[in-house]
Amino acid sequence: MAAREFNDDAAGVPDAAPAARPSRLQAVDGRVQVLVSVRDVNEALAAVACGVDLIDLKEPGSGALGALPLHVVHEVVQALRGAGHGQVVSATVGDWPVDARDEVLERVRATAACGVDIVKVGIPRADGAAALLAALAGSPATVVPVFLADEGLDEALLALACWLPFPALMLDTADKLAGSLFDCLDPATVAHFIARVRGAGKLAGVAGALRLPHVPLLRELAPDFAGFRSAACEQGRGGELVPQRVQALVRDFAAK
Repeated sequence: MAAREFNDDAAGVPDAAPAARPSRLQAVDGRVQVLVSVRDVNEALAAVACGVDLIDLKEPGSGALGALPLHVVHEVVQALRGAGHGQVVSATVGDWPVDARDEVLERVRATAACGVDIVKVGIPRADGAAALLAALAGSPATVVPVFLADEGLDEALLALACWLPFPALMLDTADKLAGSLFDCLDPATVAHFIARVRGAGKLAGVAGALRLPHVPLLRELAPDFAGFRSAACEQGRGGELVPQRVQALVRDFAAK
């Protein structure tokens, strides 16, 4: 789909949505899938060995959606595929100003060329976000917009993203020191997001400094997938991945 021009209030979204692009990202009936963010080959292989469903490549020391060097992204994908692991792999493109559309699109292209299944791009609540969404919809890569919910949820942007042909949408937070997603949005708003996205025929994911005590609430809200970094590390999101913590997440989501 070619990118269209949208004004920033995202008004006038047509009723008939274009079909979402095919994606390896699929729902699993009756279970929230566990996504764990990793920064290198060793962490990726450890997370897979713990039974995670989705692998997300990012550098937590470089921001909420900090990008790994492209050669590292390629190395991780090659290591996972070479070892026969079939998990869906996503990667972030970094934290960019909302008006840096050309730079974002080039990073999306380069990241997709590393062999990942999904490219995640942050969408802040800011002027220019609608135009960025429209530009991303025109990318040949499989893009999942990540709504940064620190300033609340923009219903007009959500409506636009639901209409555009993305296979999934996510909620996350930009400031990981300000608490979790549920310190920014109440559970009812998160539930509304999930229902709205699902109603558009897309998968809904959540993340944002989520911890093990959030698992019961997440199971109740039942997004298609939930993303973790802080909960999987001993010393916060910048620390090393701890397999026992990852195993605990997988176990708690799998429990009947």
